[in-house]
Amino acid sequence: MATYTVDEILKCLDQAHGNLDFPGFTNINLHMASARITGFRSDTHWIIVFEELVNWYGLAGIQPVLAIYGFSNRSDLENGLVETLFPVEIENEEDWKHTNALHLKIRGEALTLDTQSIQRHRNFGFDLLVHLLPEYRTKMLATENELQLIASNDLLQVIQLDNWHHPDVFRWNHQADRHFQPSDAKSMQMIAKVLVTGDPNFYKPCEDPNVDWRKWMKS
Repeated sequence: MATYTVDEILKCLDQAHGNLDFPGFTNINLHMASARITGFRSDTHWIIVFEELVNWYGLAGIQPVLAIYGFSNRSDLENGLVETLFPVEIENEEDWKHTNALHLKIRGEALTLDTQSIQRHRNFGFDLLVHLLPEYRTKMLATENELQLIASNDLLQVIQLDNWHHPDVFRWNHQADRHFQPSDAKSMQMIAKVLVTGDPNFYKPCEDPNVDWRKWMKS
C-alpha cells in the first residue's frame, strides 16, 4: 500500500509549476516537437518523467535536444529539469548552408539530409527536428537505461504515454483567476492515481490529447 496520496503528487507538480520548473509546451525558449511521459513507483516512492524533444537554440543551436524533467517524492531528486541529452550529432554545423547537405549521427547511425527537402514551419532547428520525427522519434527519446538512471531500479514502470492532455500552464484560467496548474488536468489526476495504486487501468483519457507541436504553434 502506498505511503503517499494523489493529492501529494498533484501538490508536488503544482509547486514545481509555481517555481517555473514544470514543462510548459509554450515555453518561449524551448520549441517542443514531441514529448513522452513515464511513471514509476514503489510503495514508498514515485517519479514522473517528462521527455521533451525540443529545439533549444540558446543551448544547442540547431542540434535537437532531449530535455528530461523529473518530479518525485525522493529526497535525492530535485524536481524540475534533471537532464539534457543530445541524441543527434550534427557533423557539419558550420558549413551545411553552403552545401545544402546536413550530415548527422542519430544514436550513432549516420544520416545525410538534403536541407532543401526539409519543410519550413518555424526556424531551421525546429524544422529539422520535425523532419526527423516520423522515422527517428523513438531513437531520439530516452533509452530504457537512461530512464532507469533517473528512476533507479527499485521503482517499477507503471505507465508510459506518447500522447495525453498536457495542461497549458502559461495560459490564464479566468474561472480560477490564476494560471492553469498541472492539477487542473484530469490526465495528471489519473496519472497520480495510477502511481498510488499501481494500476494503469485508472488512466482513462477523457480530454482531447494535445501532445502535437501543431497545437502549440503561435499564430
